[in-house]
Amino acid sequence: MEVKQVTALPEEVEVASVEMSDDVLTIMAVSINQHPCCPLCGEPSIRVHSSYLRKVADLPCSGQQVRLLLHVRKCFCEVINCVRKIFAERITSLMAPWARVTQRLFQIVQIIGLATGGRLGVRVTDRLGIQTTRQTILRRIMALPLEPVEKVPQIGIDDFAFRRGRKFGSILVDLQTHKVLEVLPDRAAKTAAAWMAEHPELEIISRDRGGDYAAAVRKAAPQATEVADRFHLYKNLTEAVEIRKQAEESARKEVPQEVQDALATSKKAFSPRTWKPVPAPRDEQERLARREQRFDRYQQVLALKAQ
Repeated sequence: MEVKQVTALPEEVEVASVEMSDDVLTIMAVSINQHPCCPLCGEPSIRVHSSYLRKVADLPCSGQQVRLLLHVRKCFCEVINCVRKIFAERITSLMAPWARVTQRLFQIVQIIGLATGGRLGVRVTDRLGIQTTRQTILRRIMALPLEPVEKVPQIGIDDFAFRRGRKFGSILVDLQTHKVLEVLPDRAAKTAAAWMAEHPELEIISRDRGGDYAAAVRKAAPQATEVADRFHLYKNLTEAVEIRKQAEESARKEVPQEVQDALATSKKAFSPRTWKPVPAPRDEQERLARREQRFDRYQQVLALKAQ
């Protein structure tokens, strides 16, 4: 069986030699395309200017890293009106222009990243013999094209930090499907308003208490109803309870001591222990059994973590 068939290289590439050095399988290959085409005008050329060596990483073979050294030619473009006078031949079926990895390795890292994520993806690639980092895996995922945003009546918008304390962005989520619609480069009202203006079908917009998003909604989507998200709704409730509690404490200080003693006596007489019904013995046994099961599961988790 030929080496070219084993490595599954395209037809316009021919294997010159294969050698093993430092646990890396190095494949020397040359382009056998007779007439490379200009990437701008698409016309073939027969005048060779020079050649250079491209070093790209390929899929591992039997757990060994594979490095592909490809001799590529530079040619003169013979079309007078073409802007590109000298171009390098491109083998798009194997690798993208200026890429340092092959297309198939790029796609495999994307698939692993979509299935596992960044940190777990590095563990998988290490076992497979692929050298990469979690940042590279995340970049491969971010390179995937987003689905076109159709009509979306309900959205949620909030800010997040690209770099904590320095650079912030905005994320928009569909409240019905819980899918990310767009990631904006900043959290300015102008940027959010430009996106909302493209979607006149907006009916409900969930946001935080910031003024930028409120200004964007008033400017680009005045027909939409603004609601608070769950986090800020809970925060508003907490602050309202704290304000009420402080008001009651300040008012209690002005109440005479006799009235305070009467209130304390009434609270003691109607404490939860006095009016809360005693649970049935069967219900108490079921509750203790469930608690014992949860405790056993917790002990198993601790044992597995220790292993």
